[in-house]
Amino acid sequence: MKEFFHTVKFKILVCILALLLGFMIYVAIAAGVSSLPKAILETVSAPFVSLSTAVSDWMENTIDKFANADKYKQENEQLKEQLAQAYQDVLEKERLEKENEQLKEMLEITENHEDFRWSPYCSVTARTAGDISGGFTINRGTADGISLYDPVLTKTGLVGIVTEVSLNYSVVSTVLSNDINVGVTGSDSHAIGVVENDLQYSSQGLCTMNYTGKDSGIKEGEIVVTSGGTFFPEGLLVGTVREIINDENGLSVHVLIEPFVDVFSVSDVFVLIGFNGQGDETEQH
Repeated sequence: MKEFFHTVKFKILVCILALLLGFMIYVAIAAGVSSLPKAILETVSAPFVSLSTAVSDWMENTIDKFANADKYKQENEQLKEQLAQAYQDVLEKERLEKENEQLKEMLEITENHEDFRWSPYCSVTARTAGDISGGFTINRGTADGISLYDPVLTKTGLVGIVTEVSLNYSVVSTVLSNDINVGVTGSDSHAIGVVENDLQYSSQGLCTMNYTGKDSGIKEGEIVVTSGGTFFPEGLLVGTVREIINDENGLSVHVLIEPFVDVFSVSDVFVLIGFNGQGDETEQH
């Protein structure tokens, strides 16, 4: 027994007792001697009370989750449906706004061409793979009144022609394509020619106007429009003259035209399905 008072365990025990005694004295001074037992009890039990409260809250939340799982799942599904509907409403609103803008553009063109008849406005749905002239497919076809070789436009100008048509879609060859063969004229000089594209210049985004006389007076910067025919009405904007190249025969020039419409970025177009003078199948397109 005597040896115990000299052991490390005894010294540790004394230190613990001393700390507890000091803690009790501090509580007594802070809370008053009369409330000492109560203060000690509250101090010692406080961590257990906190732990009990936390466990109780966790149990309550856990039981609530299990008990109301079906309710929460149903509410979650309802919120998802509401979100999906809200998203659809936004898309529909954007579609209607876009369609209204397209209709306004059609009306602007029709003001000067009362004989023009249009298909419903068309959206580009696919690009023709490997086509350096920017051909594409639209979401309208014969069901919407579209026929082969109908002109395709935006309010900015001529985009191309329909070169393949089905019930619900059409393939469009652009003004840069070799499929295009359209009579054109200079708006100031009235020089005439035919757009027959050259691969070399199509790859640079330029149309080629051929069969134009060297002395026609056409100039760089001049606006070029369609001259009229059975596949293209008169006055459709094509582009501006970028460069004039003398032909080897010395009698004519090749006129390089920069189209008004960027056929590689266009996303919505109109198809002109009717106009006065349309329909002579004997004329080349």
